[in-house]
Amino acid sequence: MSSVGQLQVESRKAQLSRIALGCSRVGSFNNMTPQREVRLTLESALDLGVSTFDTSNVYGQGDSEREIGRALRKRRDEAFVITKLGKSFSRKMQLLRPFKPLLKPLMSAKAQDAVASRRGSEISTVFRPAAFAASIEGSLRRLGFDHVDGLLLHSPSAASLRDPELRAAFVRLKTEGKVLHIGASCDDAAALDAALDWPELSLLQLPIDLIEQMSPSAAERIGHRDVGVLAREVIRLQRDLPPAEAIARASRHPLVDSVIVGTSRLAHLKDAAAAVQRP
Repeated sequence: MSSVGQLQVESRKAQLSRIALGCSRVGSFNNMTPQREVRLTLESALDLGVSTFDTSNVYGQGDSEREIGRALRKRRDEAFVITKLGKSFSRKMQLLRPFKPLLKPLMSAKAQDAVASRRGSEISTVFRPAAFAASIEGSLRRLGFDHVDGLLLHSPSAASLRDPELRAAFVRLKTEGKVLHIGASCDDAAALDAALDWPELSLLQLPIDLIEQMSPSAAERIGHRDVGVLAREVIRLQRDLPPAEAIARASRHPLVDSVIVGTSRLAHLKDAAAAVQRP
């Protein structure tokens, strides 16, 4: 995986590591992991065989992308980095971001949780094709990359995915070389079916329950194409299983190429990497 040209011809499934490091809490107000350990986890992932990194323009108000770019600066060609667009923080939260390094050490755990609990109300979902170019440029600037390996629409509706203007604008990002592979992070079966109507789609991110309850027709459509499937929420949605077993079970599903494990602690990432190595 040493050049853009090589990446474009390789099989999608071969590029995804069995564990993907989910970076939603990297840079987040409510992440209690010390910054030095967060950075150590990011920097150590490749040595554990975890080469896929999953982030978004809104994770940590953009700080997740910044930290990934910092960690991979010298090993960019070894990683497969996926980010997302379609969500944005309120102006108030955007103005607060530069002050996080100063505010976070002064806040109690309760105060940090209070900020985190308001996160949903401060995020909007708007898929404006005219804003796609600016969004990916912002992600590339924060990452310090000239391209991302994967770009996903962040929880689009089926109606959004059927918008021809949206599709054209999203595909254009790939044509321009800013993105190597495009796809969608779907929340429901309707969105999944609409996403599969895109012949350009080569990545899907799906909650494990949607994968397990998928219709035979959707599973067949995925199976006949070179579409990389990343399973998310595998621990939260399998609470009856120990985390390692939940990860291993998801990785054994025939449609799953990579299991997203959201953590910023190195010990947890090591456990996840070991879980998928067990027979």
